[in-house]
Amino acid sequence: GEPRAPFAQIIQNMMDMQKQGTTIVSVDIPSGWDVNQGDILKTGFKPDVLVSLTAPKLCAKKFPGKHFVGGRFLPPELASKYNIKMPPYPGVSQVMQINPNFQTEENIDDDWGSQYAAYCTEQEAQGKDDKR
Repeated sequence: GEPRAPFAQIIQNMMDMQKQGTTIVSVDIPSGWDVNQGDILKTGFKPDVLVSLTAPKLCAKKFPGKHFVGGRFLPPELASKYNIKMPPYPGVSQVMQINPNFQTEENIDDDWGSQYAAYCTEQEAQGKDDKR
């Protein structure tokens, strides 16, 4: 359902602050969004930055802002069991940007999984080149 008090007002306040130049960062799932389908309630809330925890959720598929994934919370055995491709975090880093070429809603690749897989492959290749 729709966000209840006091959250509906908080979301509105964030949108008002955003119009005045405040950068809004959402952690894991933006407030008021459905985990799989995004802003299905049409609140209009779109944070500037999204930090997905462990792995991006489906609602991030068409997120147009800067998108990071953070945390090495998923053991490799569990990621393998559920076929989850984890980002190749550099060194001991806990956060990695997964859409470094900022996109707009008009030019986002509809096949987000392919885009993410290609990015991971590119990062893995760069990591191997750095070790040479």
